[in-house]
Amino acid sequence: MEKIKALWKKFKGIKNYEIILALVIIAIAVIIYSIVSTAGTKQTATESDPEERLEQILSEVEGAGAVEVMITYAGTGSKIAATETDTKTTSTDAGGTKTTTVTTTTSPVMQGSEVLILGEKEPEVVGVLVVAEGADDVKVRLRLRDAVATVLGIKSSAIQILSRRDV
Repeated sequence: MEKIKALWKKFKGIKNYEIILALVIIAIAVIIYSIVSTAGTKQTATESDPEERLEQILSEVEGAGAVEVMITYAGTGSKIAATETDTKTTSTDAGGTKTTTVTTTTSPVMQGSEVLILGEKEPEVVGVLVVAEGADDVKVRLRLRDAVATVLGIKSSAIQILSRRDV
């Protein structure tokens, strides 16, 4: 503890130590901010481009070589909003006849001024085209087809594997 006090005394002896201290704090804040924002960007890039991620994975298959992927979707994804259901039952008794009316109303749950989103539904994959250097080999072609079918959860009949032309 005494070493820290002695160090602080030396530091206070430096002319304009407040400026130096402020610069050190700002530098630390900038470093932390850049680390946090870079980590978020990497995750978003991977999640937002499944074709690029699939290309990376498939190019690691033995014999595949360079790989390009194109995925075709049926429509676009959708957001799943939180809803609440309100059911009202009314009964009337007129002239010995009892009538019951049930009214159900569904409305979105609001969080401030925005609708509360529970999740997102990805669009359905309808076809995949893979162009690979090593697709001339039947074994490589089958490995690529099986890998794509497994990763995307689609039938192998929706996958087309083609060999890359020689350049």
